[in-house]
Amino acid sequence: MLEDAEELLAENDALLLEPREEYDSCIIGVGYRFSEGPLAVYSIPKVLRVLENSGMEPEEAEEFFNFNTLGAWMGDGTPIFISPCKMEG
Repeated sequence: MLEDAEELLAENDALLLEPREEYDSCIIGVGYRFSEGPLAVYSIPKVLRVLENSGMEPEEAEEFFNFNTLGAWMGDGTPIFISPCKMEG
């Protein structure tokens, strides 16, 4: 996890994926929603890679992530998940 982000997220009760030993490396930043934040921002491809490394097939990892992680609302500290992309220009 980004060192400067760890303290900021801890001070503000941001929710983090468990086990942290596996998912902290998937945090790519700190984000905000209207009146909420700071929140952990996770890279979807990195989270999927963790699931695949645990023994899931790619399709299984994506289904598990979509249903159990992306589809879960855990309150105001719920993390943000993004798919990084390159912007032209």
